[in-house]
Amino acid sequence: MPRAHPGRRGWGLLLLAALTTAHAQIPHVHPGGSPPGTSTPAVRAAPSAPTAPTAPPSGPPPAGDALTDPATAWRAANDAVGAFPRGHADILRWEQAQGLGPRPAPAPDTATWSLDEVVRRALLARPDLLVTPGLGTTERLRLAQAAAAVVRDAQAAWIEAVAARQVRRLAQDAHTAADAGAELARRMRQTGNFSAERQGRETLPLWDADARVEHAIAAEQQAVVQLWQQIGGGESPEALARHLPDTLPARPSLAATDVRATWAAQVRERHPDWRRLQLDAQRQRAALPPGAWDELQTAWAQAVARGLPDAPRWDPTAPRWPHAWDQALAAHAALTRLERRLDGDLDLAWANARRAAERAERQRHRVLPALQALEEETLLRYNGMLASTWEVLAAARERIAAQQAAVTAERDAWLAWLDLQAVLAGLPLSERAMSAPADAPATPAKGH
Repeated sequence: MPRAHPGRRGWGLLLLAALTTAHAQIPHVHPGGSPPGTSTPAVRAAPSAPTAPTAPPSGPPPAGDALTDPATAWRAANDAVGAFPRGHADILRWEQAQGLGPRPAPAPDTATWSLDEVVRRALLARPDLLVTPGLGTTERLRLAQAAAAVVRDAQAAWIEAVAARQVRRLAQDAHTAADAGAELARRMRQTGNFSAERQGRETLPLWDADARVEHAIAAEQQAVVQLWQQIGGGESPEALARHLPDTLPARPSLAATDVRATWAAQVRERHPDWRRLQLDAQRQRAALPPGAWDELQTAWAQAVARGLPDAPRWDPTAPRWPHAWDQALAAHAALTRLERRLDGDLDLAWANARRAAERAERQRHRVLPALQALEEETLLRYNGMLASTWEVLAAARERIAAQQAAVTAERDAWLAWLDLQAVLAGLPLSERAMSAPADAPATPAKGH
């Protein structure tokens, strides 16, 4: 009965079995040698240039006991190896070309998103902000203000997420240093060099680092989820987190001079209600007879004084002023209230942005370099046997704490800058709380 054709993969399995049998029956032959019992060299010259691998033999295997003959098996193996001059790499490429190998999974998208990309994705989720033809000036300004709020919230969430990731990594670095100190204290206690009290003191930083890492992980998760709620960007918050950069980007610089007077006019023009209130106040005041505005101001001041500390009261013996006076007074009050709010928000936003930028610069260019220099000096003293291991660990913890404070200060400066841009767009100032200043670094415990 004729043998069924095994096909390419079946022939490969038969060839592998033959090679196994031949390896058990024949002695080892070095490259360039001849198979036992033959005088013809079976050396295959290496190709001078890379060539495409050829397919393994697809015909039927040798009939009879050809595969069990050592010489025949050796030549068959040599021919099969020669078809793949680059070895396993050629075999893998041939299998992929034939659809036999596993297909590589597509790499996930890990491109880092910029602030502009964050804004684009946030606005993609807000079709209600589309400015259509025929809208009036007030409606266009309202849509622009709403879009500015979306931009501010999305960028602020992105800044919070990036900063939370940096703080979490630094907290893990601090935990590593604390863990090393606790382990060293445990060993010194075992050898009798430390008392139980000293071991407990050196273990306390580890417990504190445990709590800080847990808090940092929770804060990072919360920040990423809030960013995901703002802009999406993946099937899960974890997918979005792959697009976060490792560090905060460079922050735009503030104007070197105070430009609040110029900005005040810009803020008013961008507010959707200011122009309407201004025109209404001008129209109501222009409708009053000559001298009536001054008389109205005097009568209103007397009514306020008469009712103190309660609501203003009208003089019952005086005649009631015309209804047009009430309208003019109300229109003027509405305009001045809005202008005071806009001007006050601008003053506060400008001051907050300046203070936050100065604090970030001080933390990055003065405090952090000083603690880094102290850590290096402590290492030098340790190498000279003038400082203990605990002083080195304490210096490392102080430097990491300064790095965390620098990240927090830079985050606050970014958020203050975003709040300023929102105020310039006519939005009210957010009540975002500024982070408390970092505590002064503690003096490391002495000892050797």
